[in-house]
Amino acid sequence: MNYVNEQRLNAALEKHTTTPEDFDQIANELCEKALKDARAQLHPLLRSMDPYRLEGRNEFVQAFWLALEQRIAKKLTAWQPRIQAVFRFDETRPRPDSPWDGSIHLLTKVPRLSKTIQALSQKLDQSLMQCLRGLGWPCFQDRQSVLEIQQVTPQEICRGIGYGGMFFAVYTRPVQVWPKNTSQERGSPTREN
Repeated sequence: MNYVNEQRLNAALEKHTTTPEDFDQIANELCEKALKDARAQLHPLLRSMDPYRLEGRNEFVQAFWLALEQRIAKKLTAWQPRIQAVFRFDETRPRPDSPWDGSIHLLTKVPRLSKTIQALSQKLDQSLMQCLRGLGWPCFQDRQSVLEIQQVTPQEICRGIGYGGMFFAVYTRPVQVWPKNTSQERGSPTREN
């Protein structure tokens, strides 16, 4: 696809999904489906509990976090088909008493950097914050932002510059969340080409 057609596609996409109501609805769907995915991993007697009460169960919180990351990654790639892969990266070390600090850091591998991806991520972040505050969990009440999406190109990865340098880290290498990588599920690291 040439640059002009790509710009037209991005402009049409942005016009189609720019109303705050659209993003609020999308964020609510993402959260509800992630809650459903996380509940499915609980013991059947715990599945009907209120999400506010499940906040203390580390296995539920971690399952919700991972499901939300995967659902956000799928939504981003539906909006921007040129995204080649989505990775999770951690900016901070998790606290030992909590599996999640309430933030989502994603890295999108794209052929070229795109302002559209940044605009979509900022709008989705605002709507996600409203939805997540509704859970009543303390980690979301004082936050201004929950979602960070950065972009990296294959050239940055090859040269190890910018966010591409993260792929050469020993302990904090990004983990692929989309497309779902079966070797990641088994715990074996993958190397980015």
